[in-house]
Amino acid sequence: MSEVLLVRLSAMGDLVQSLGVVASLRAVRPDWRLTLVTQPEWSPLLEGFVGVQRVVLFGRRGGLGGLLALRRALAGQRFDHALDLQGNWKSAFVTRLARVGQRVGMCAGWRQEPASRVLLDRLVTCAADPHPARAAWELAKAIAPDAPFRLARLVASDAERSSEAARLRDLGVDPARPFTAIVVTAGSDPRALRPRLFGELARSVPQPVAVLGPAEAAVGDGDLRDLGLRVVLRHRVGELRRLVALGALLGAAAGEVAGPDQGATHVLLAAGARGRVWFGSQDPRRTAPPLGAALVRRDPPACQPCRERRCANPGGVVCMDFGLDDTVVVPSRLPADSVASADEGRAL
Repeated sequence: MSEVLLVRLSAMGDLVQSLGVVASLRAVRPDWRLTLVTQPEWSPLLEGFVGVQRVVLFGRRGGLGGLLALRRALAGQRFDHALDLQGNWKSAFVTRLARVGQRVGMCAGWRQEPASRVLLDRLVTCAADPHPARAAWELAKAIAPDAPFRLARLVASDAERSSEAARLRDLGVDPARPFTAIVVTAGSDPRALRPRLFGELARSVPQPVAVLGPAEAAVGDGDLRDLGLRVVLRHRVGELRRLVALGALLGAAAGEVAGPDQGATHVLLAAGARGRVWFGSQDPRRTAPPLGAALVRRDPPACQPCRERRCANPGGVVCMDFGLDDTVVVPSRLPADSVASADEGRAL
């Protein structure tokens, strides 16, 4: 039996996509013990998640004290392998805080901070476009060559689904019939959907529900009603599990998530929903969720994709200025068996 250390600290959507490594390894090495290091704010996503025996939390802004606490938490184990799923200095350094036989990560072209590869023992190369789900599979194959491509499925309990369904009914939404979760994010983020698309979605989808998280506290219900979004579901700090439950309800009701390339959209899809994801500044080849349809402007501006969190275009965020009929689907470049893998993942 091998002990494997997995390191993925952030961000929420990338963590969700990287969790496919667990299903990949479990499919061929069910006796291996997997330990995952991640940030405390994302740990609720792992409740009920099959295949991870231990979750170790690392507050990445904890300074030296946080690093020492993490080292103490890992001191009692010796790992055969450590997989750096993130690809930056901090994640690579985390693998150095544990007793590990071999530290494995992606090659320079796949890393957020290429020079961080010097902290690893083995680098994995791949000719495909960098993508967190693909990286997870490549790293799984590095230590278990017969590992298949698999997608993670986040799990909501019966009680969580029941509670979220009751909240929807209180808002006048029937969770037993198809409904649509429209992910709303602050307009200052260039990845956010724009008013034109919100209005068209509100008029064309069944039971539209605007879904907002803690970062959107300043977005008023009146502003959303002006866009045609009359049902507003808000998740507060500490309520990440509600997002998982909402995704499970969408899946059970044959509903849909419609949103930008942001963490909430990825969580809803990984919890069972189908959906559409619109891309502007982001590159769908690098971050498109395996189970969602990725869409971009039919006539994209020359600056797209810039992959920046601040728009430098004098004309504003033109890459997200479109309506439903102005976009086209970008074919997925992930392995062709991804849909079949997701079906198996539902049974995990």
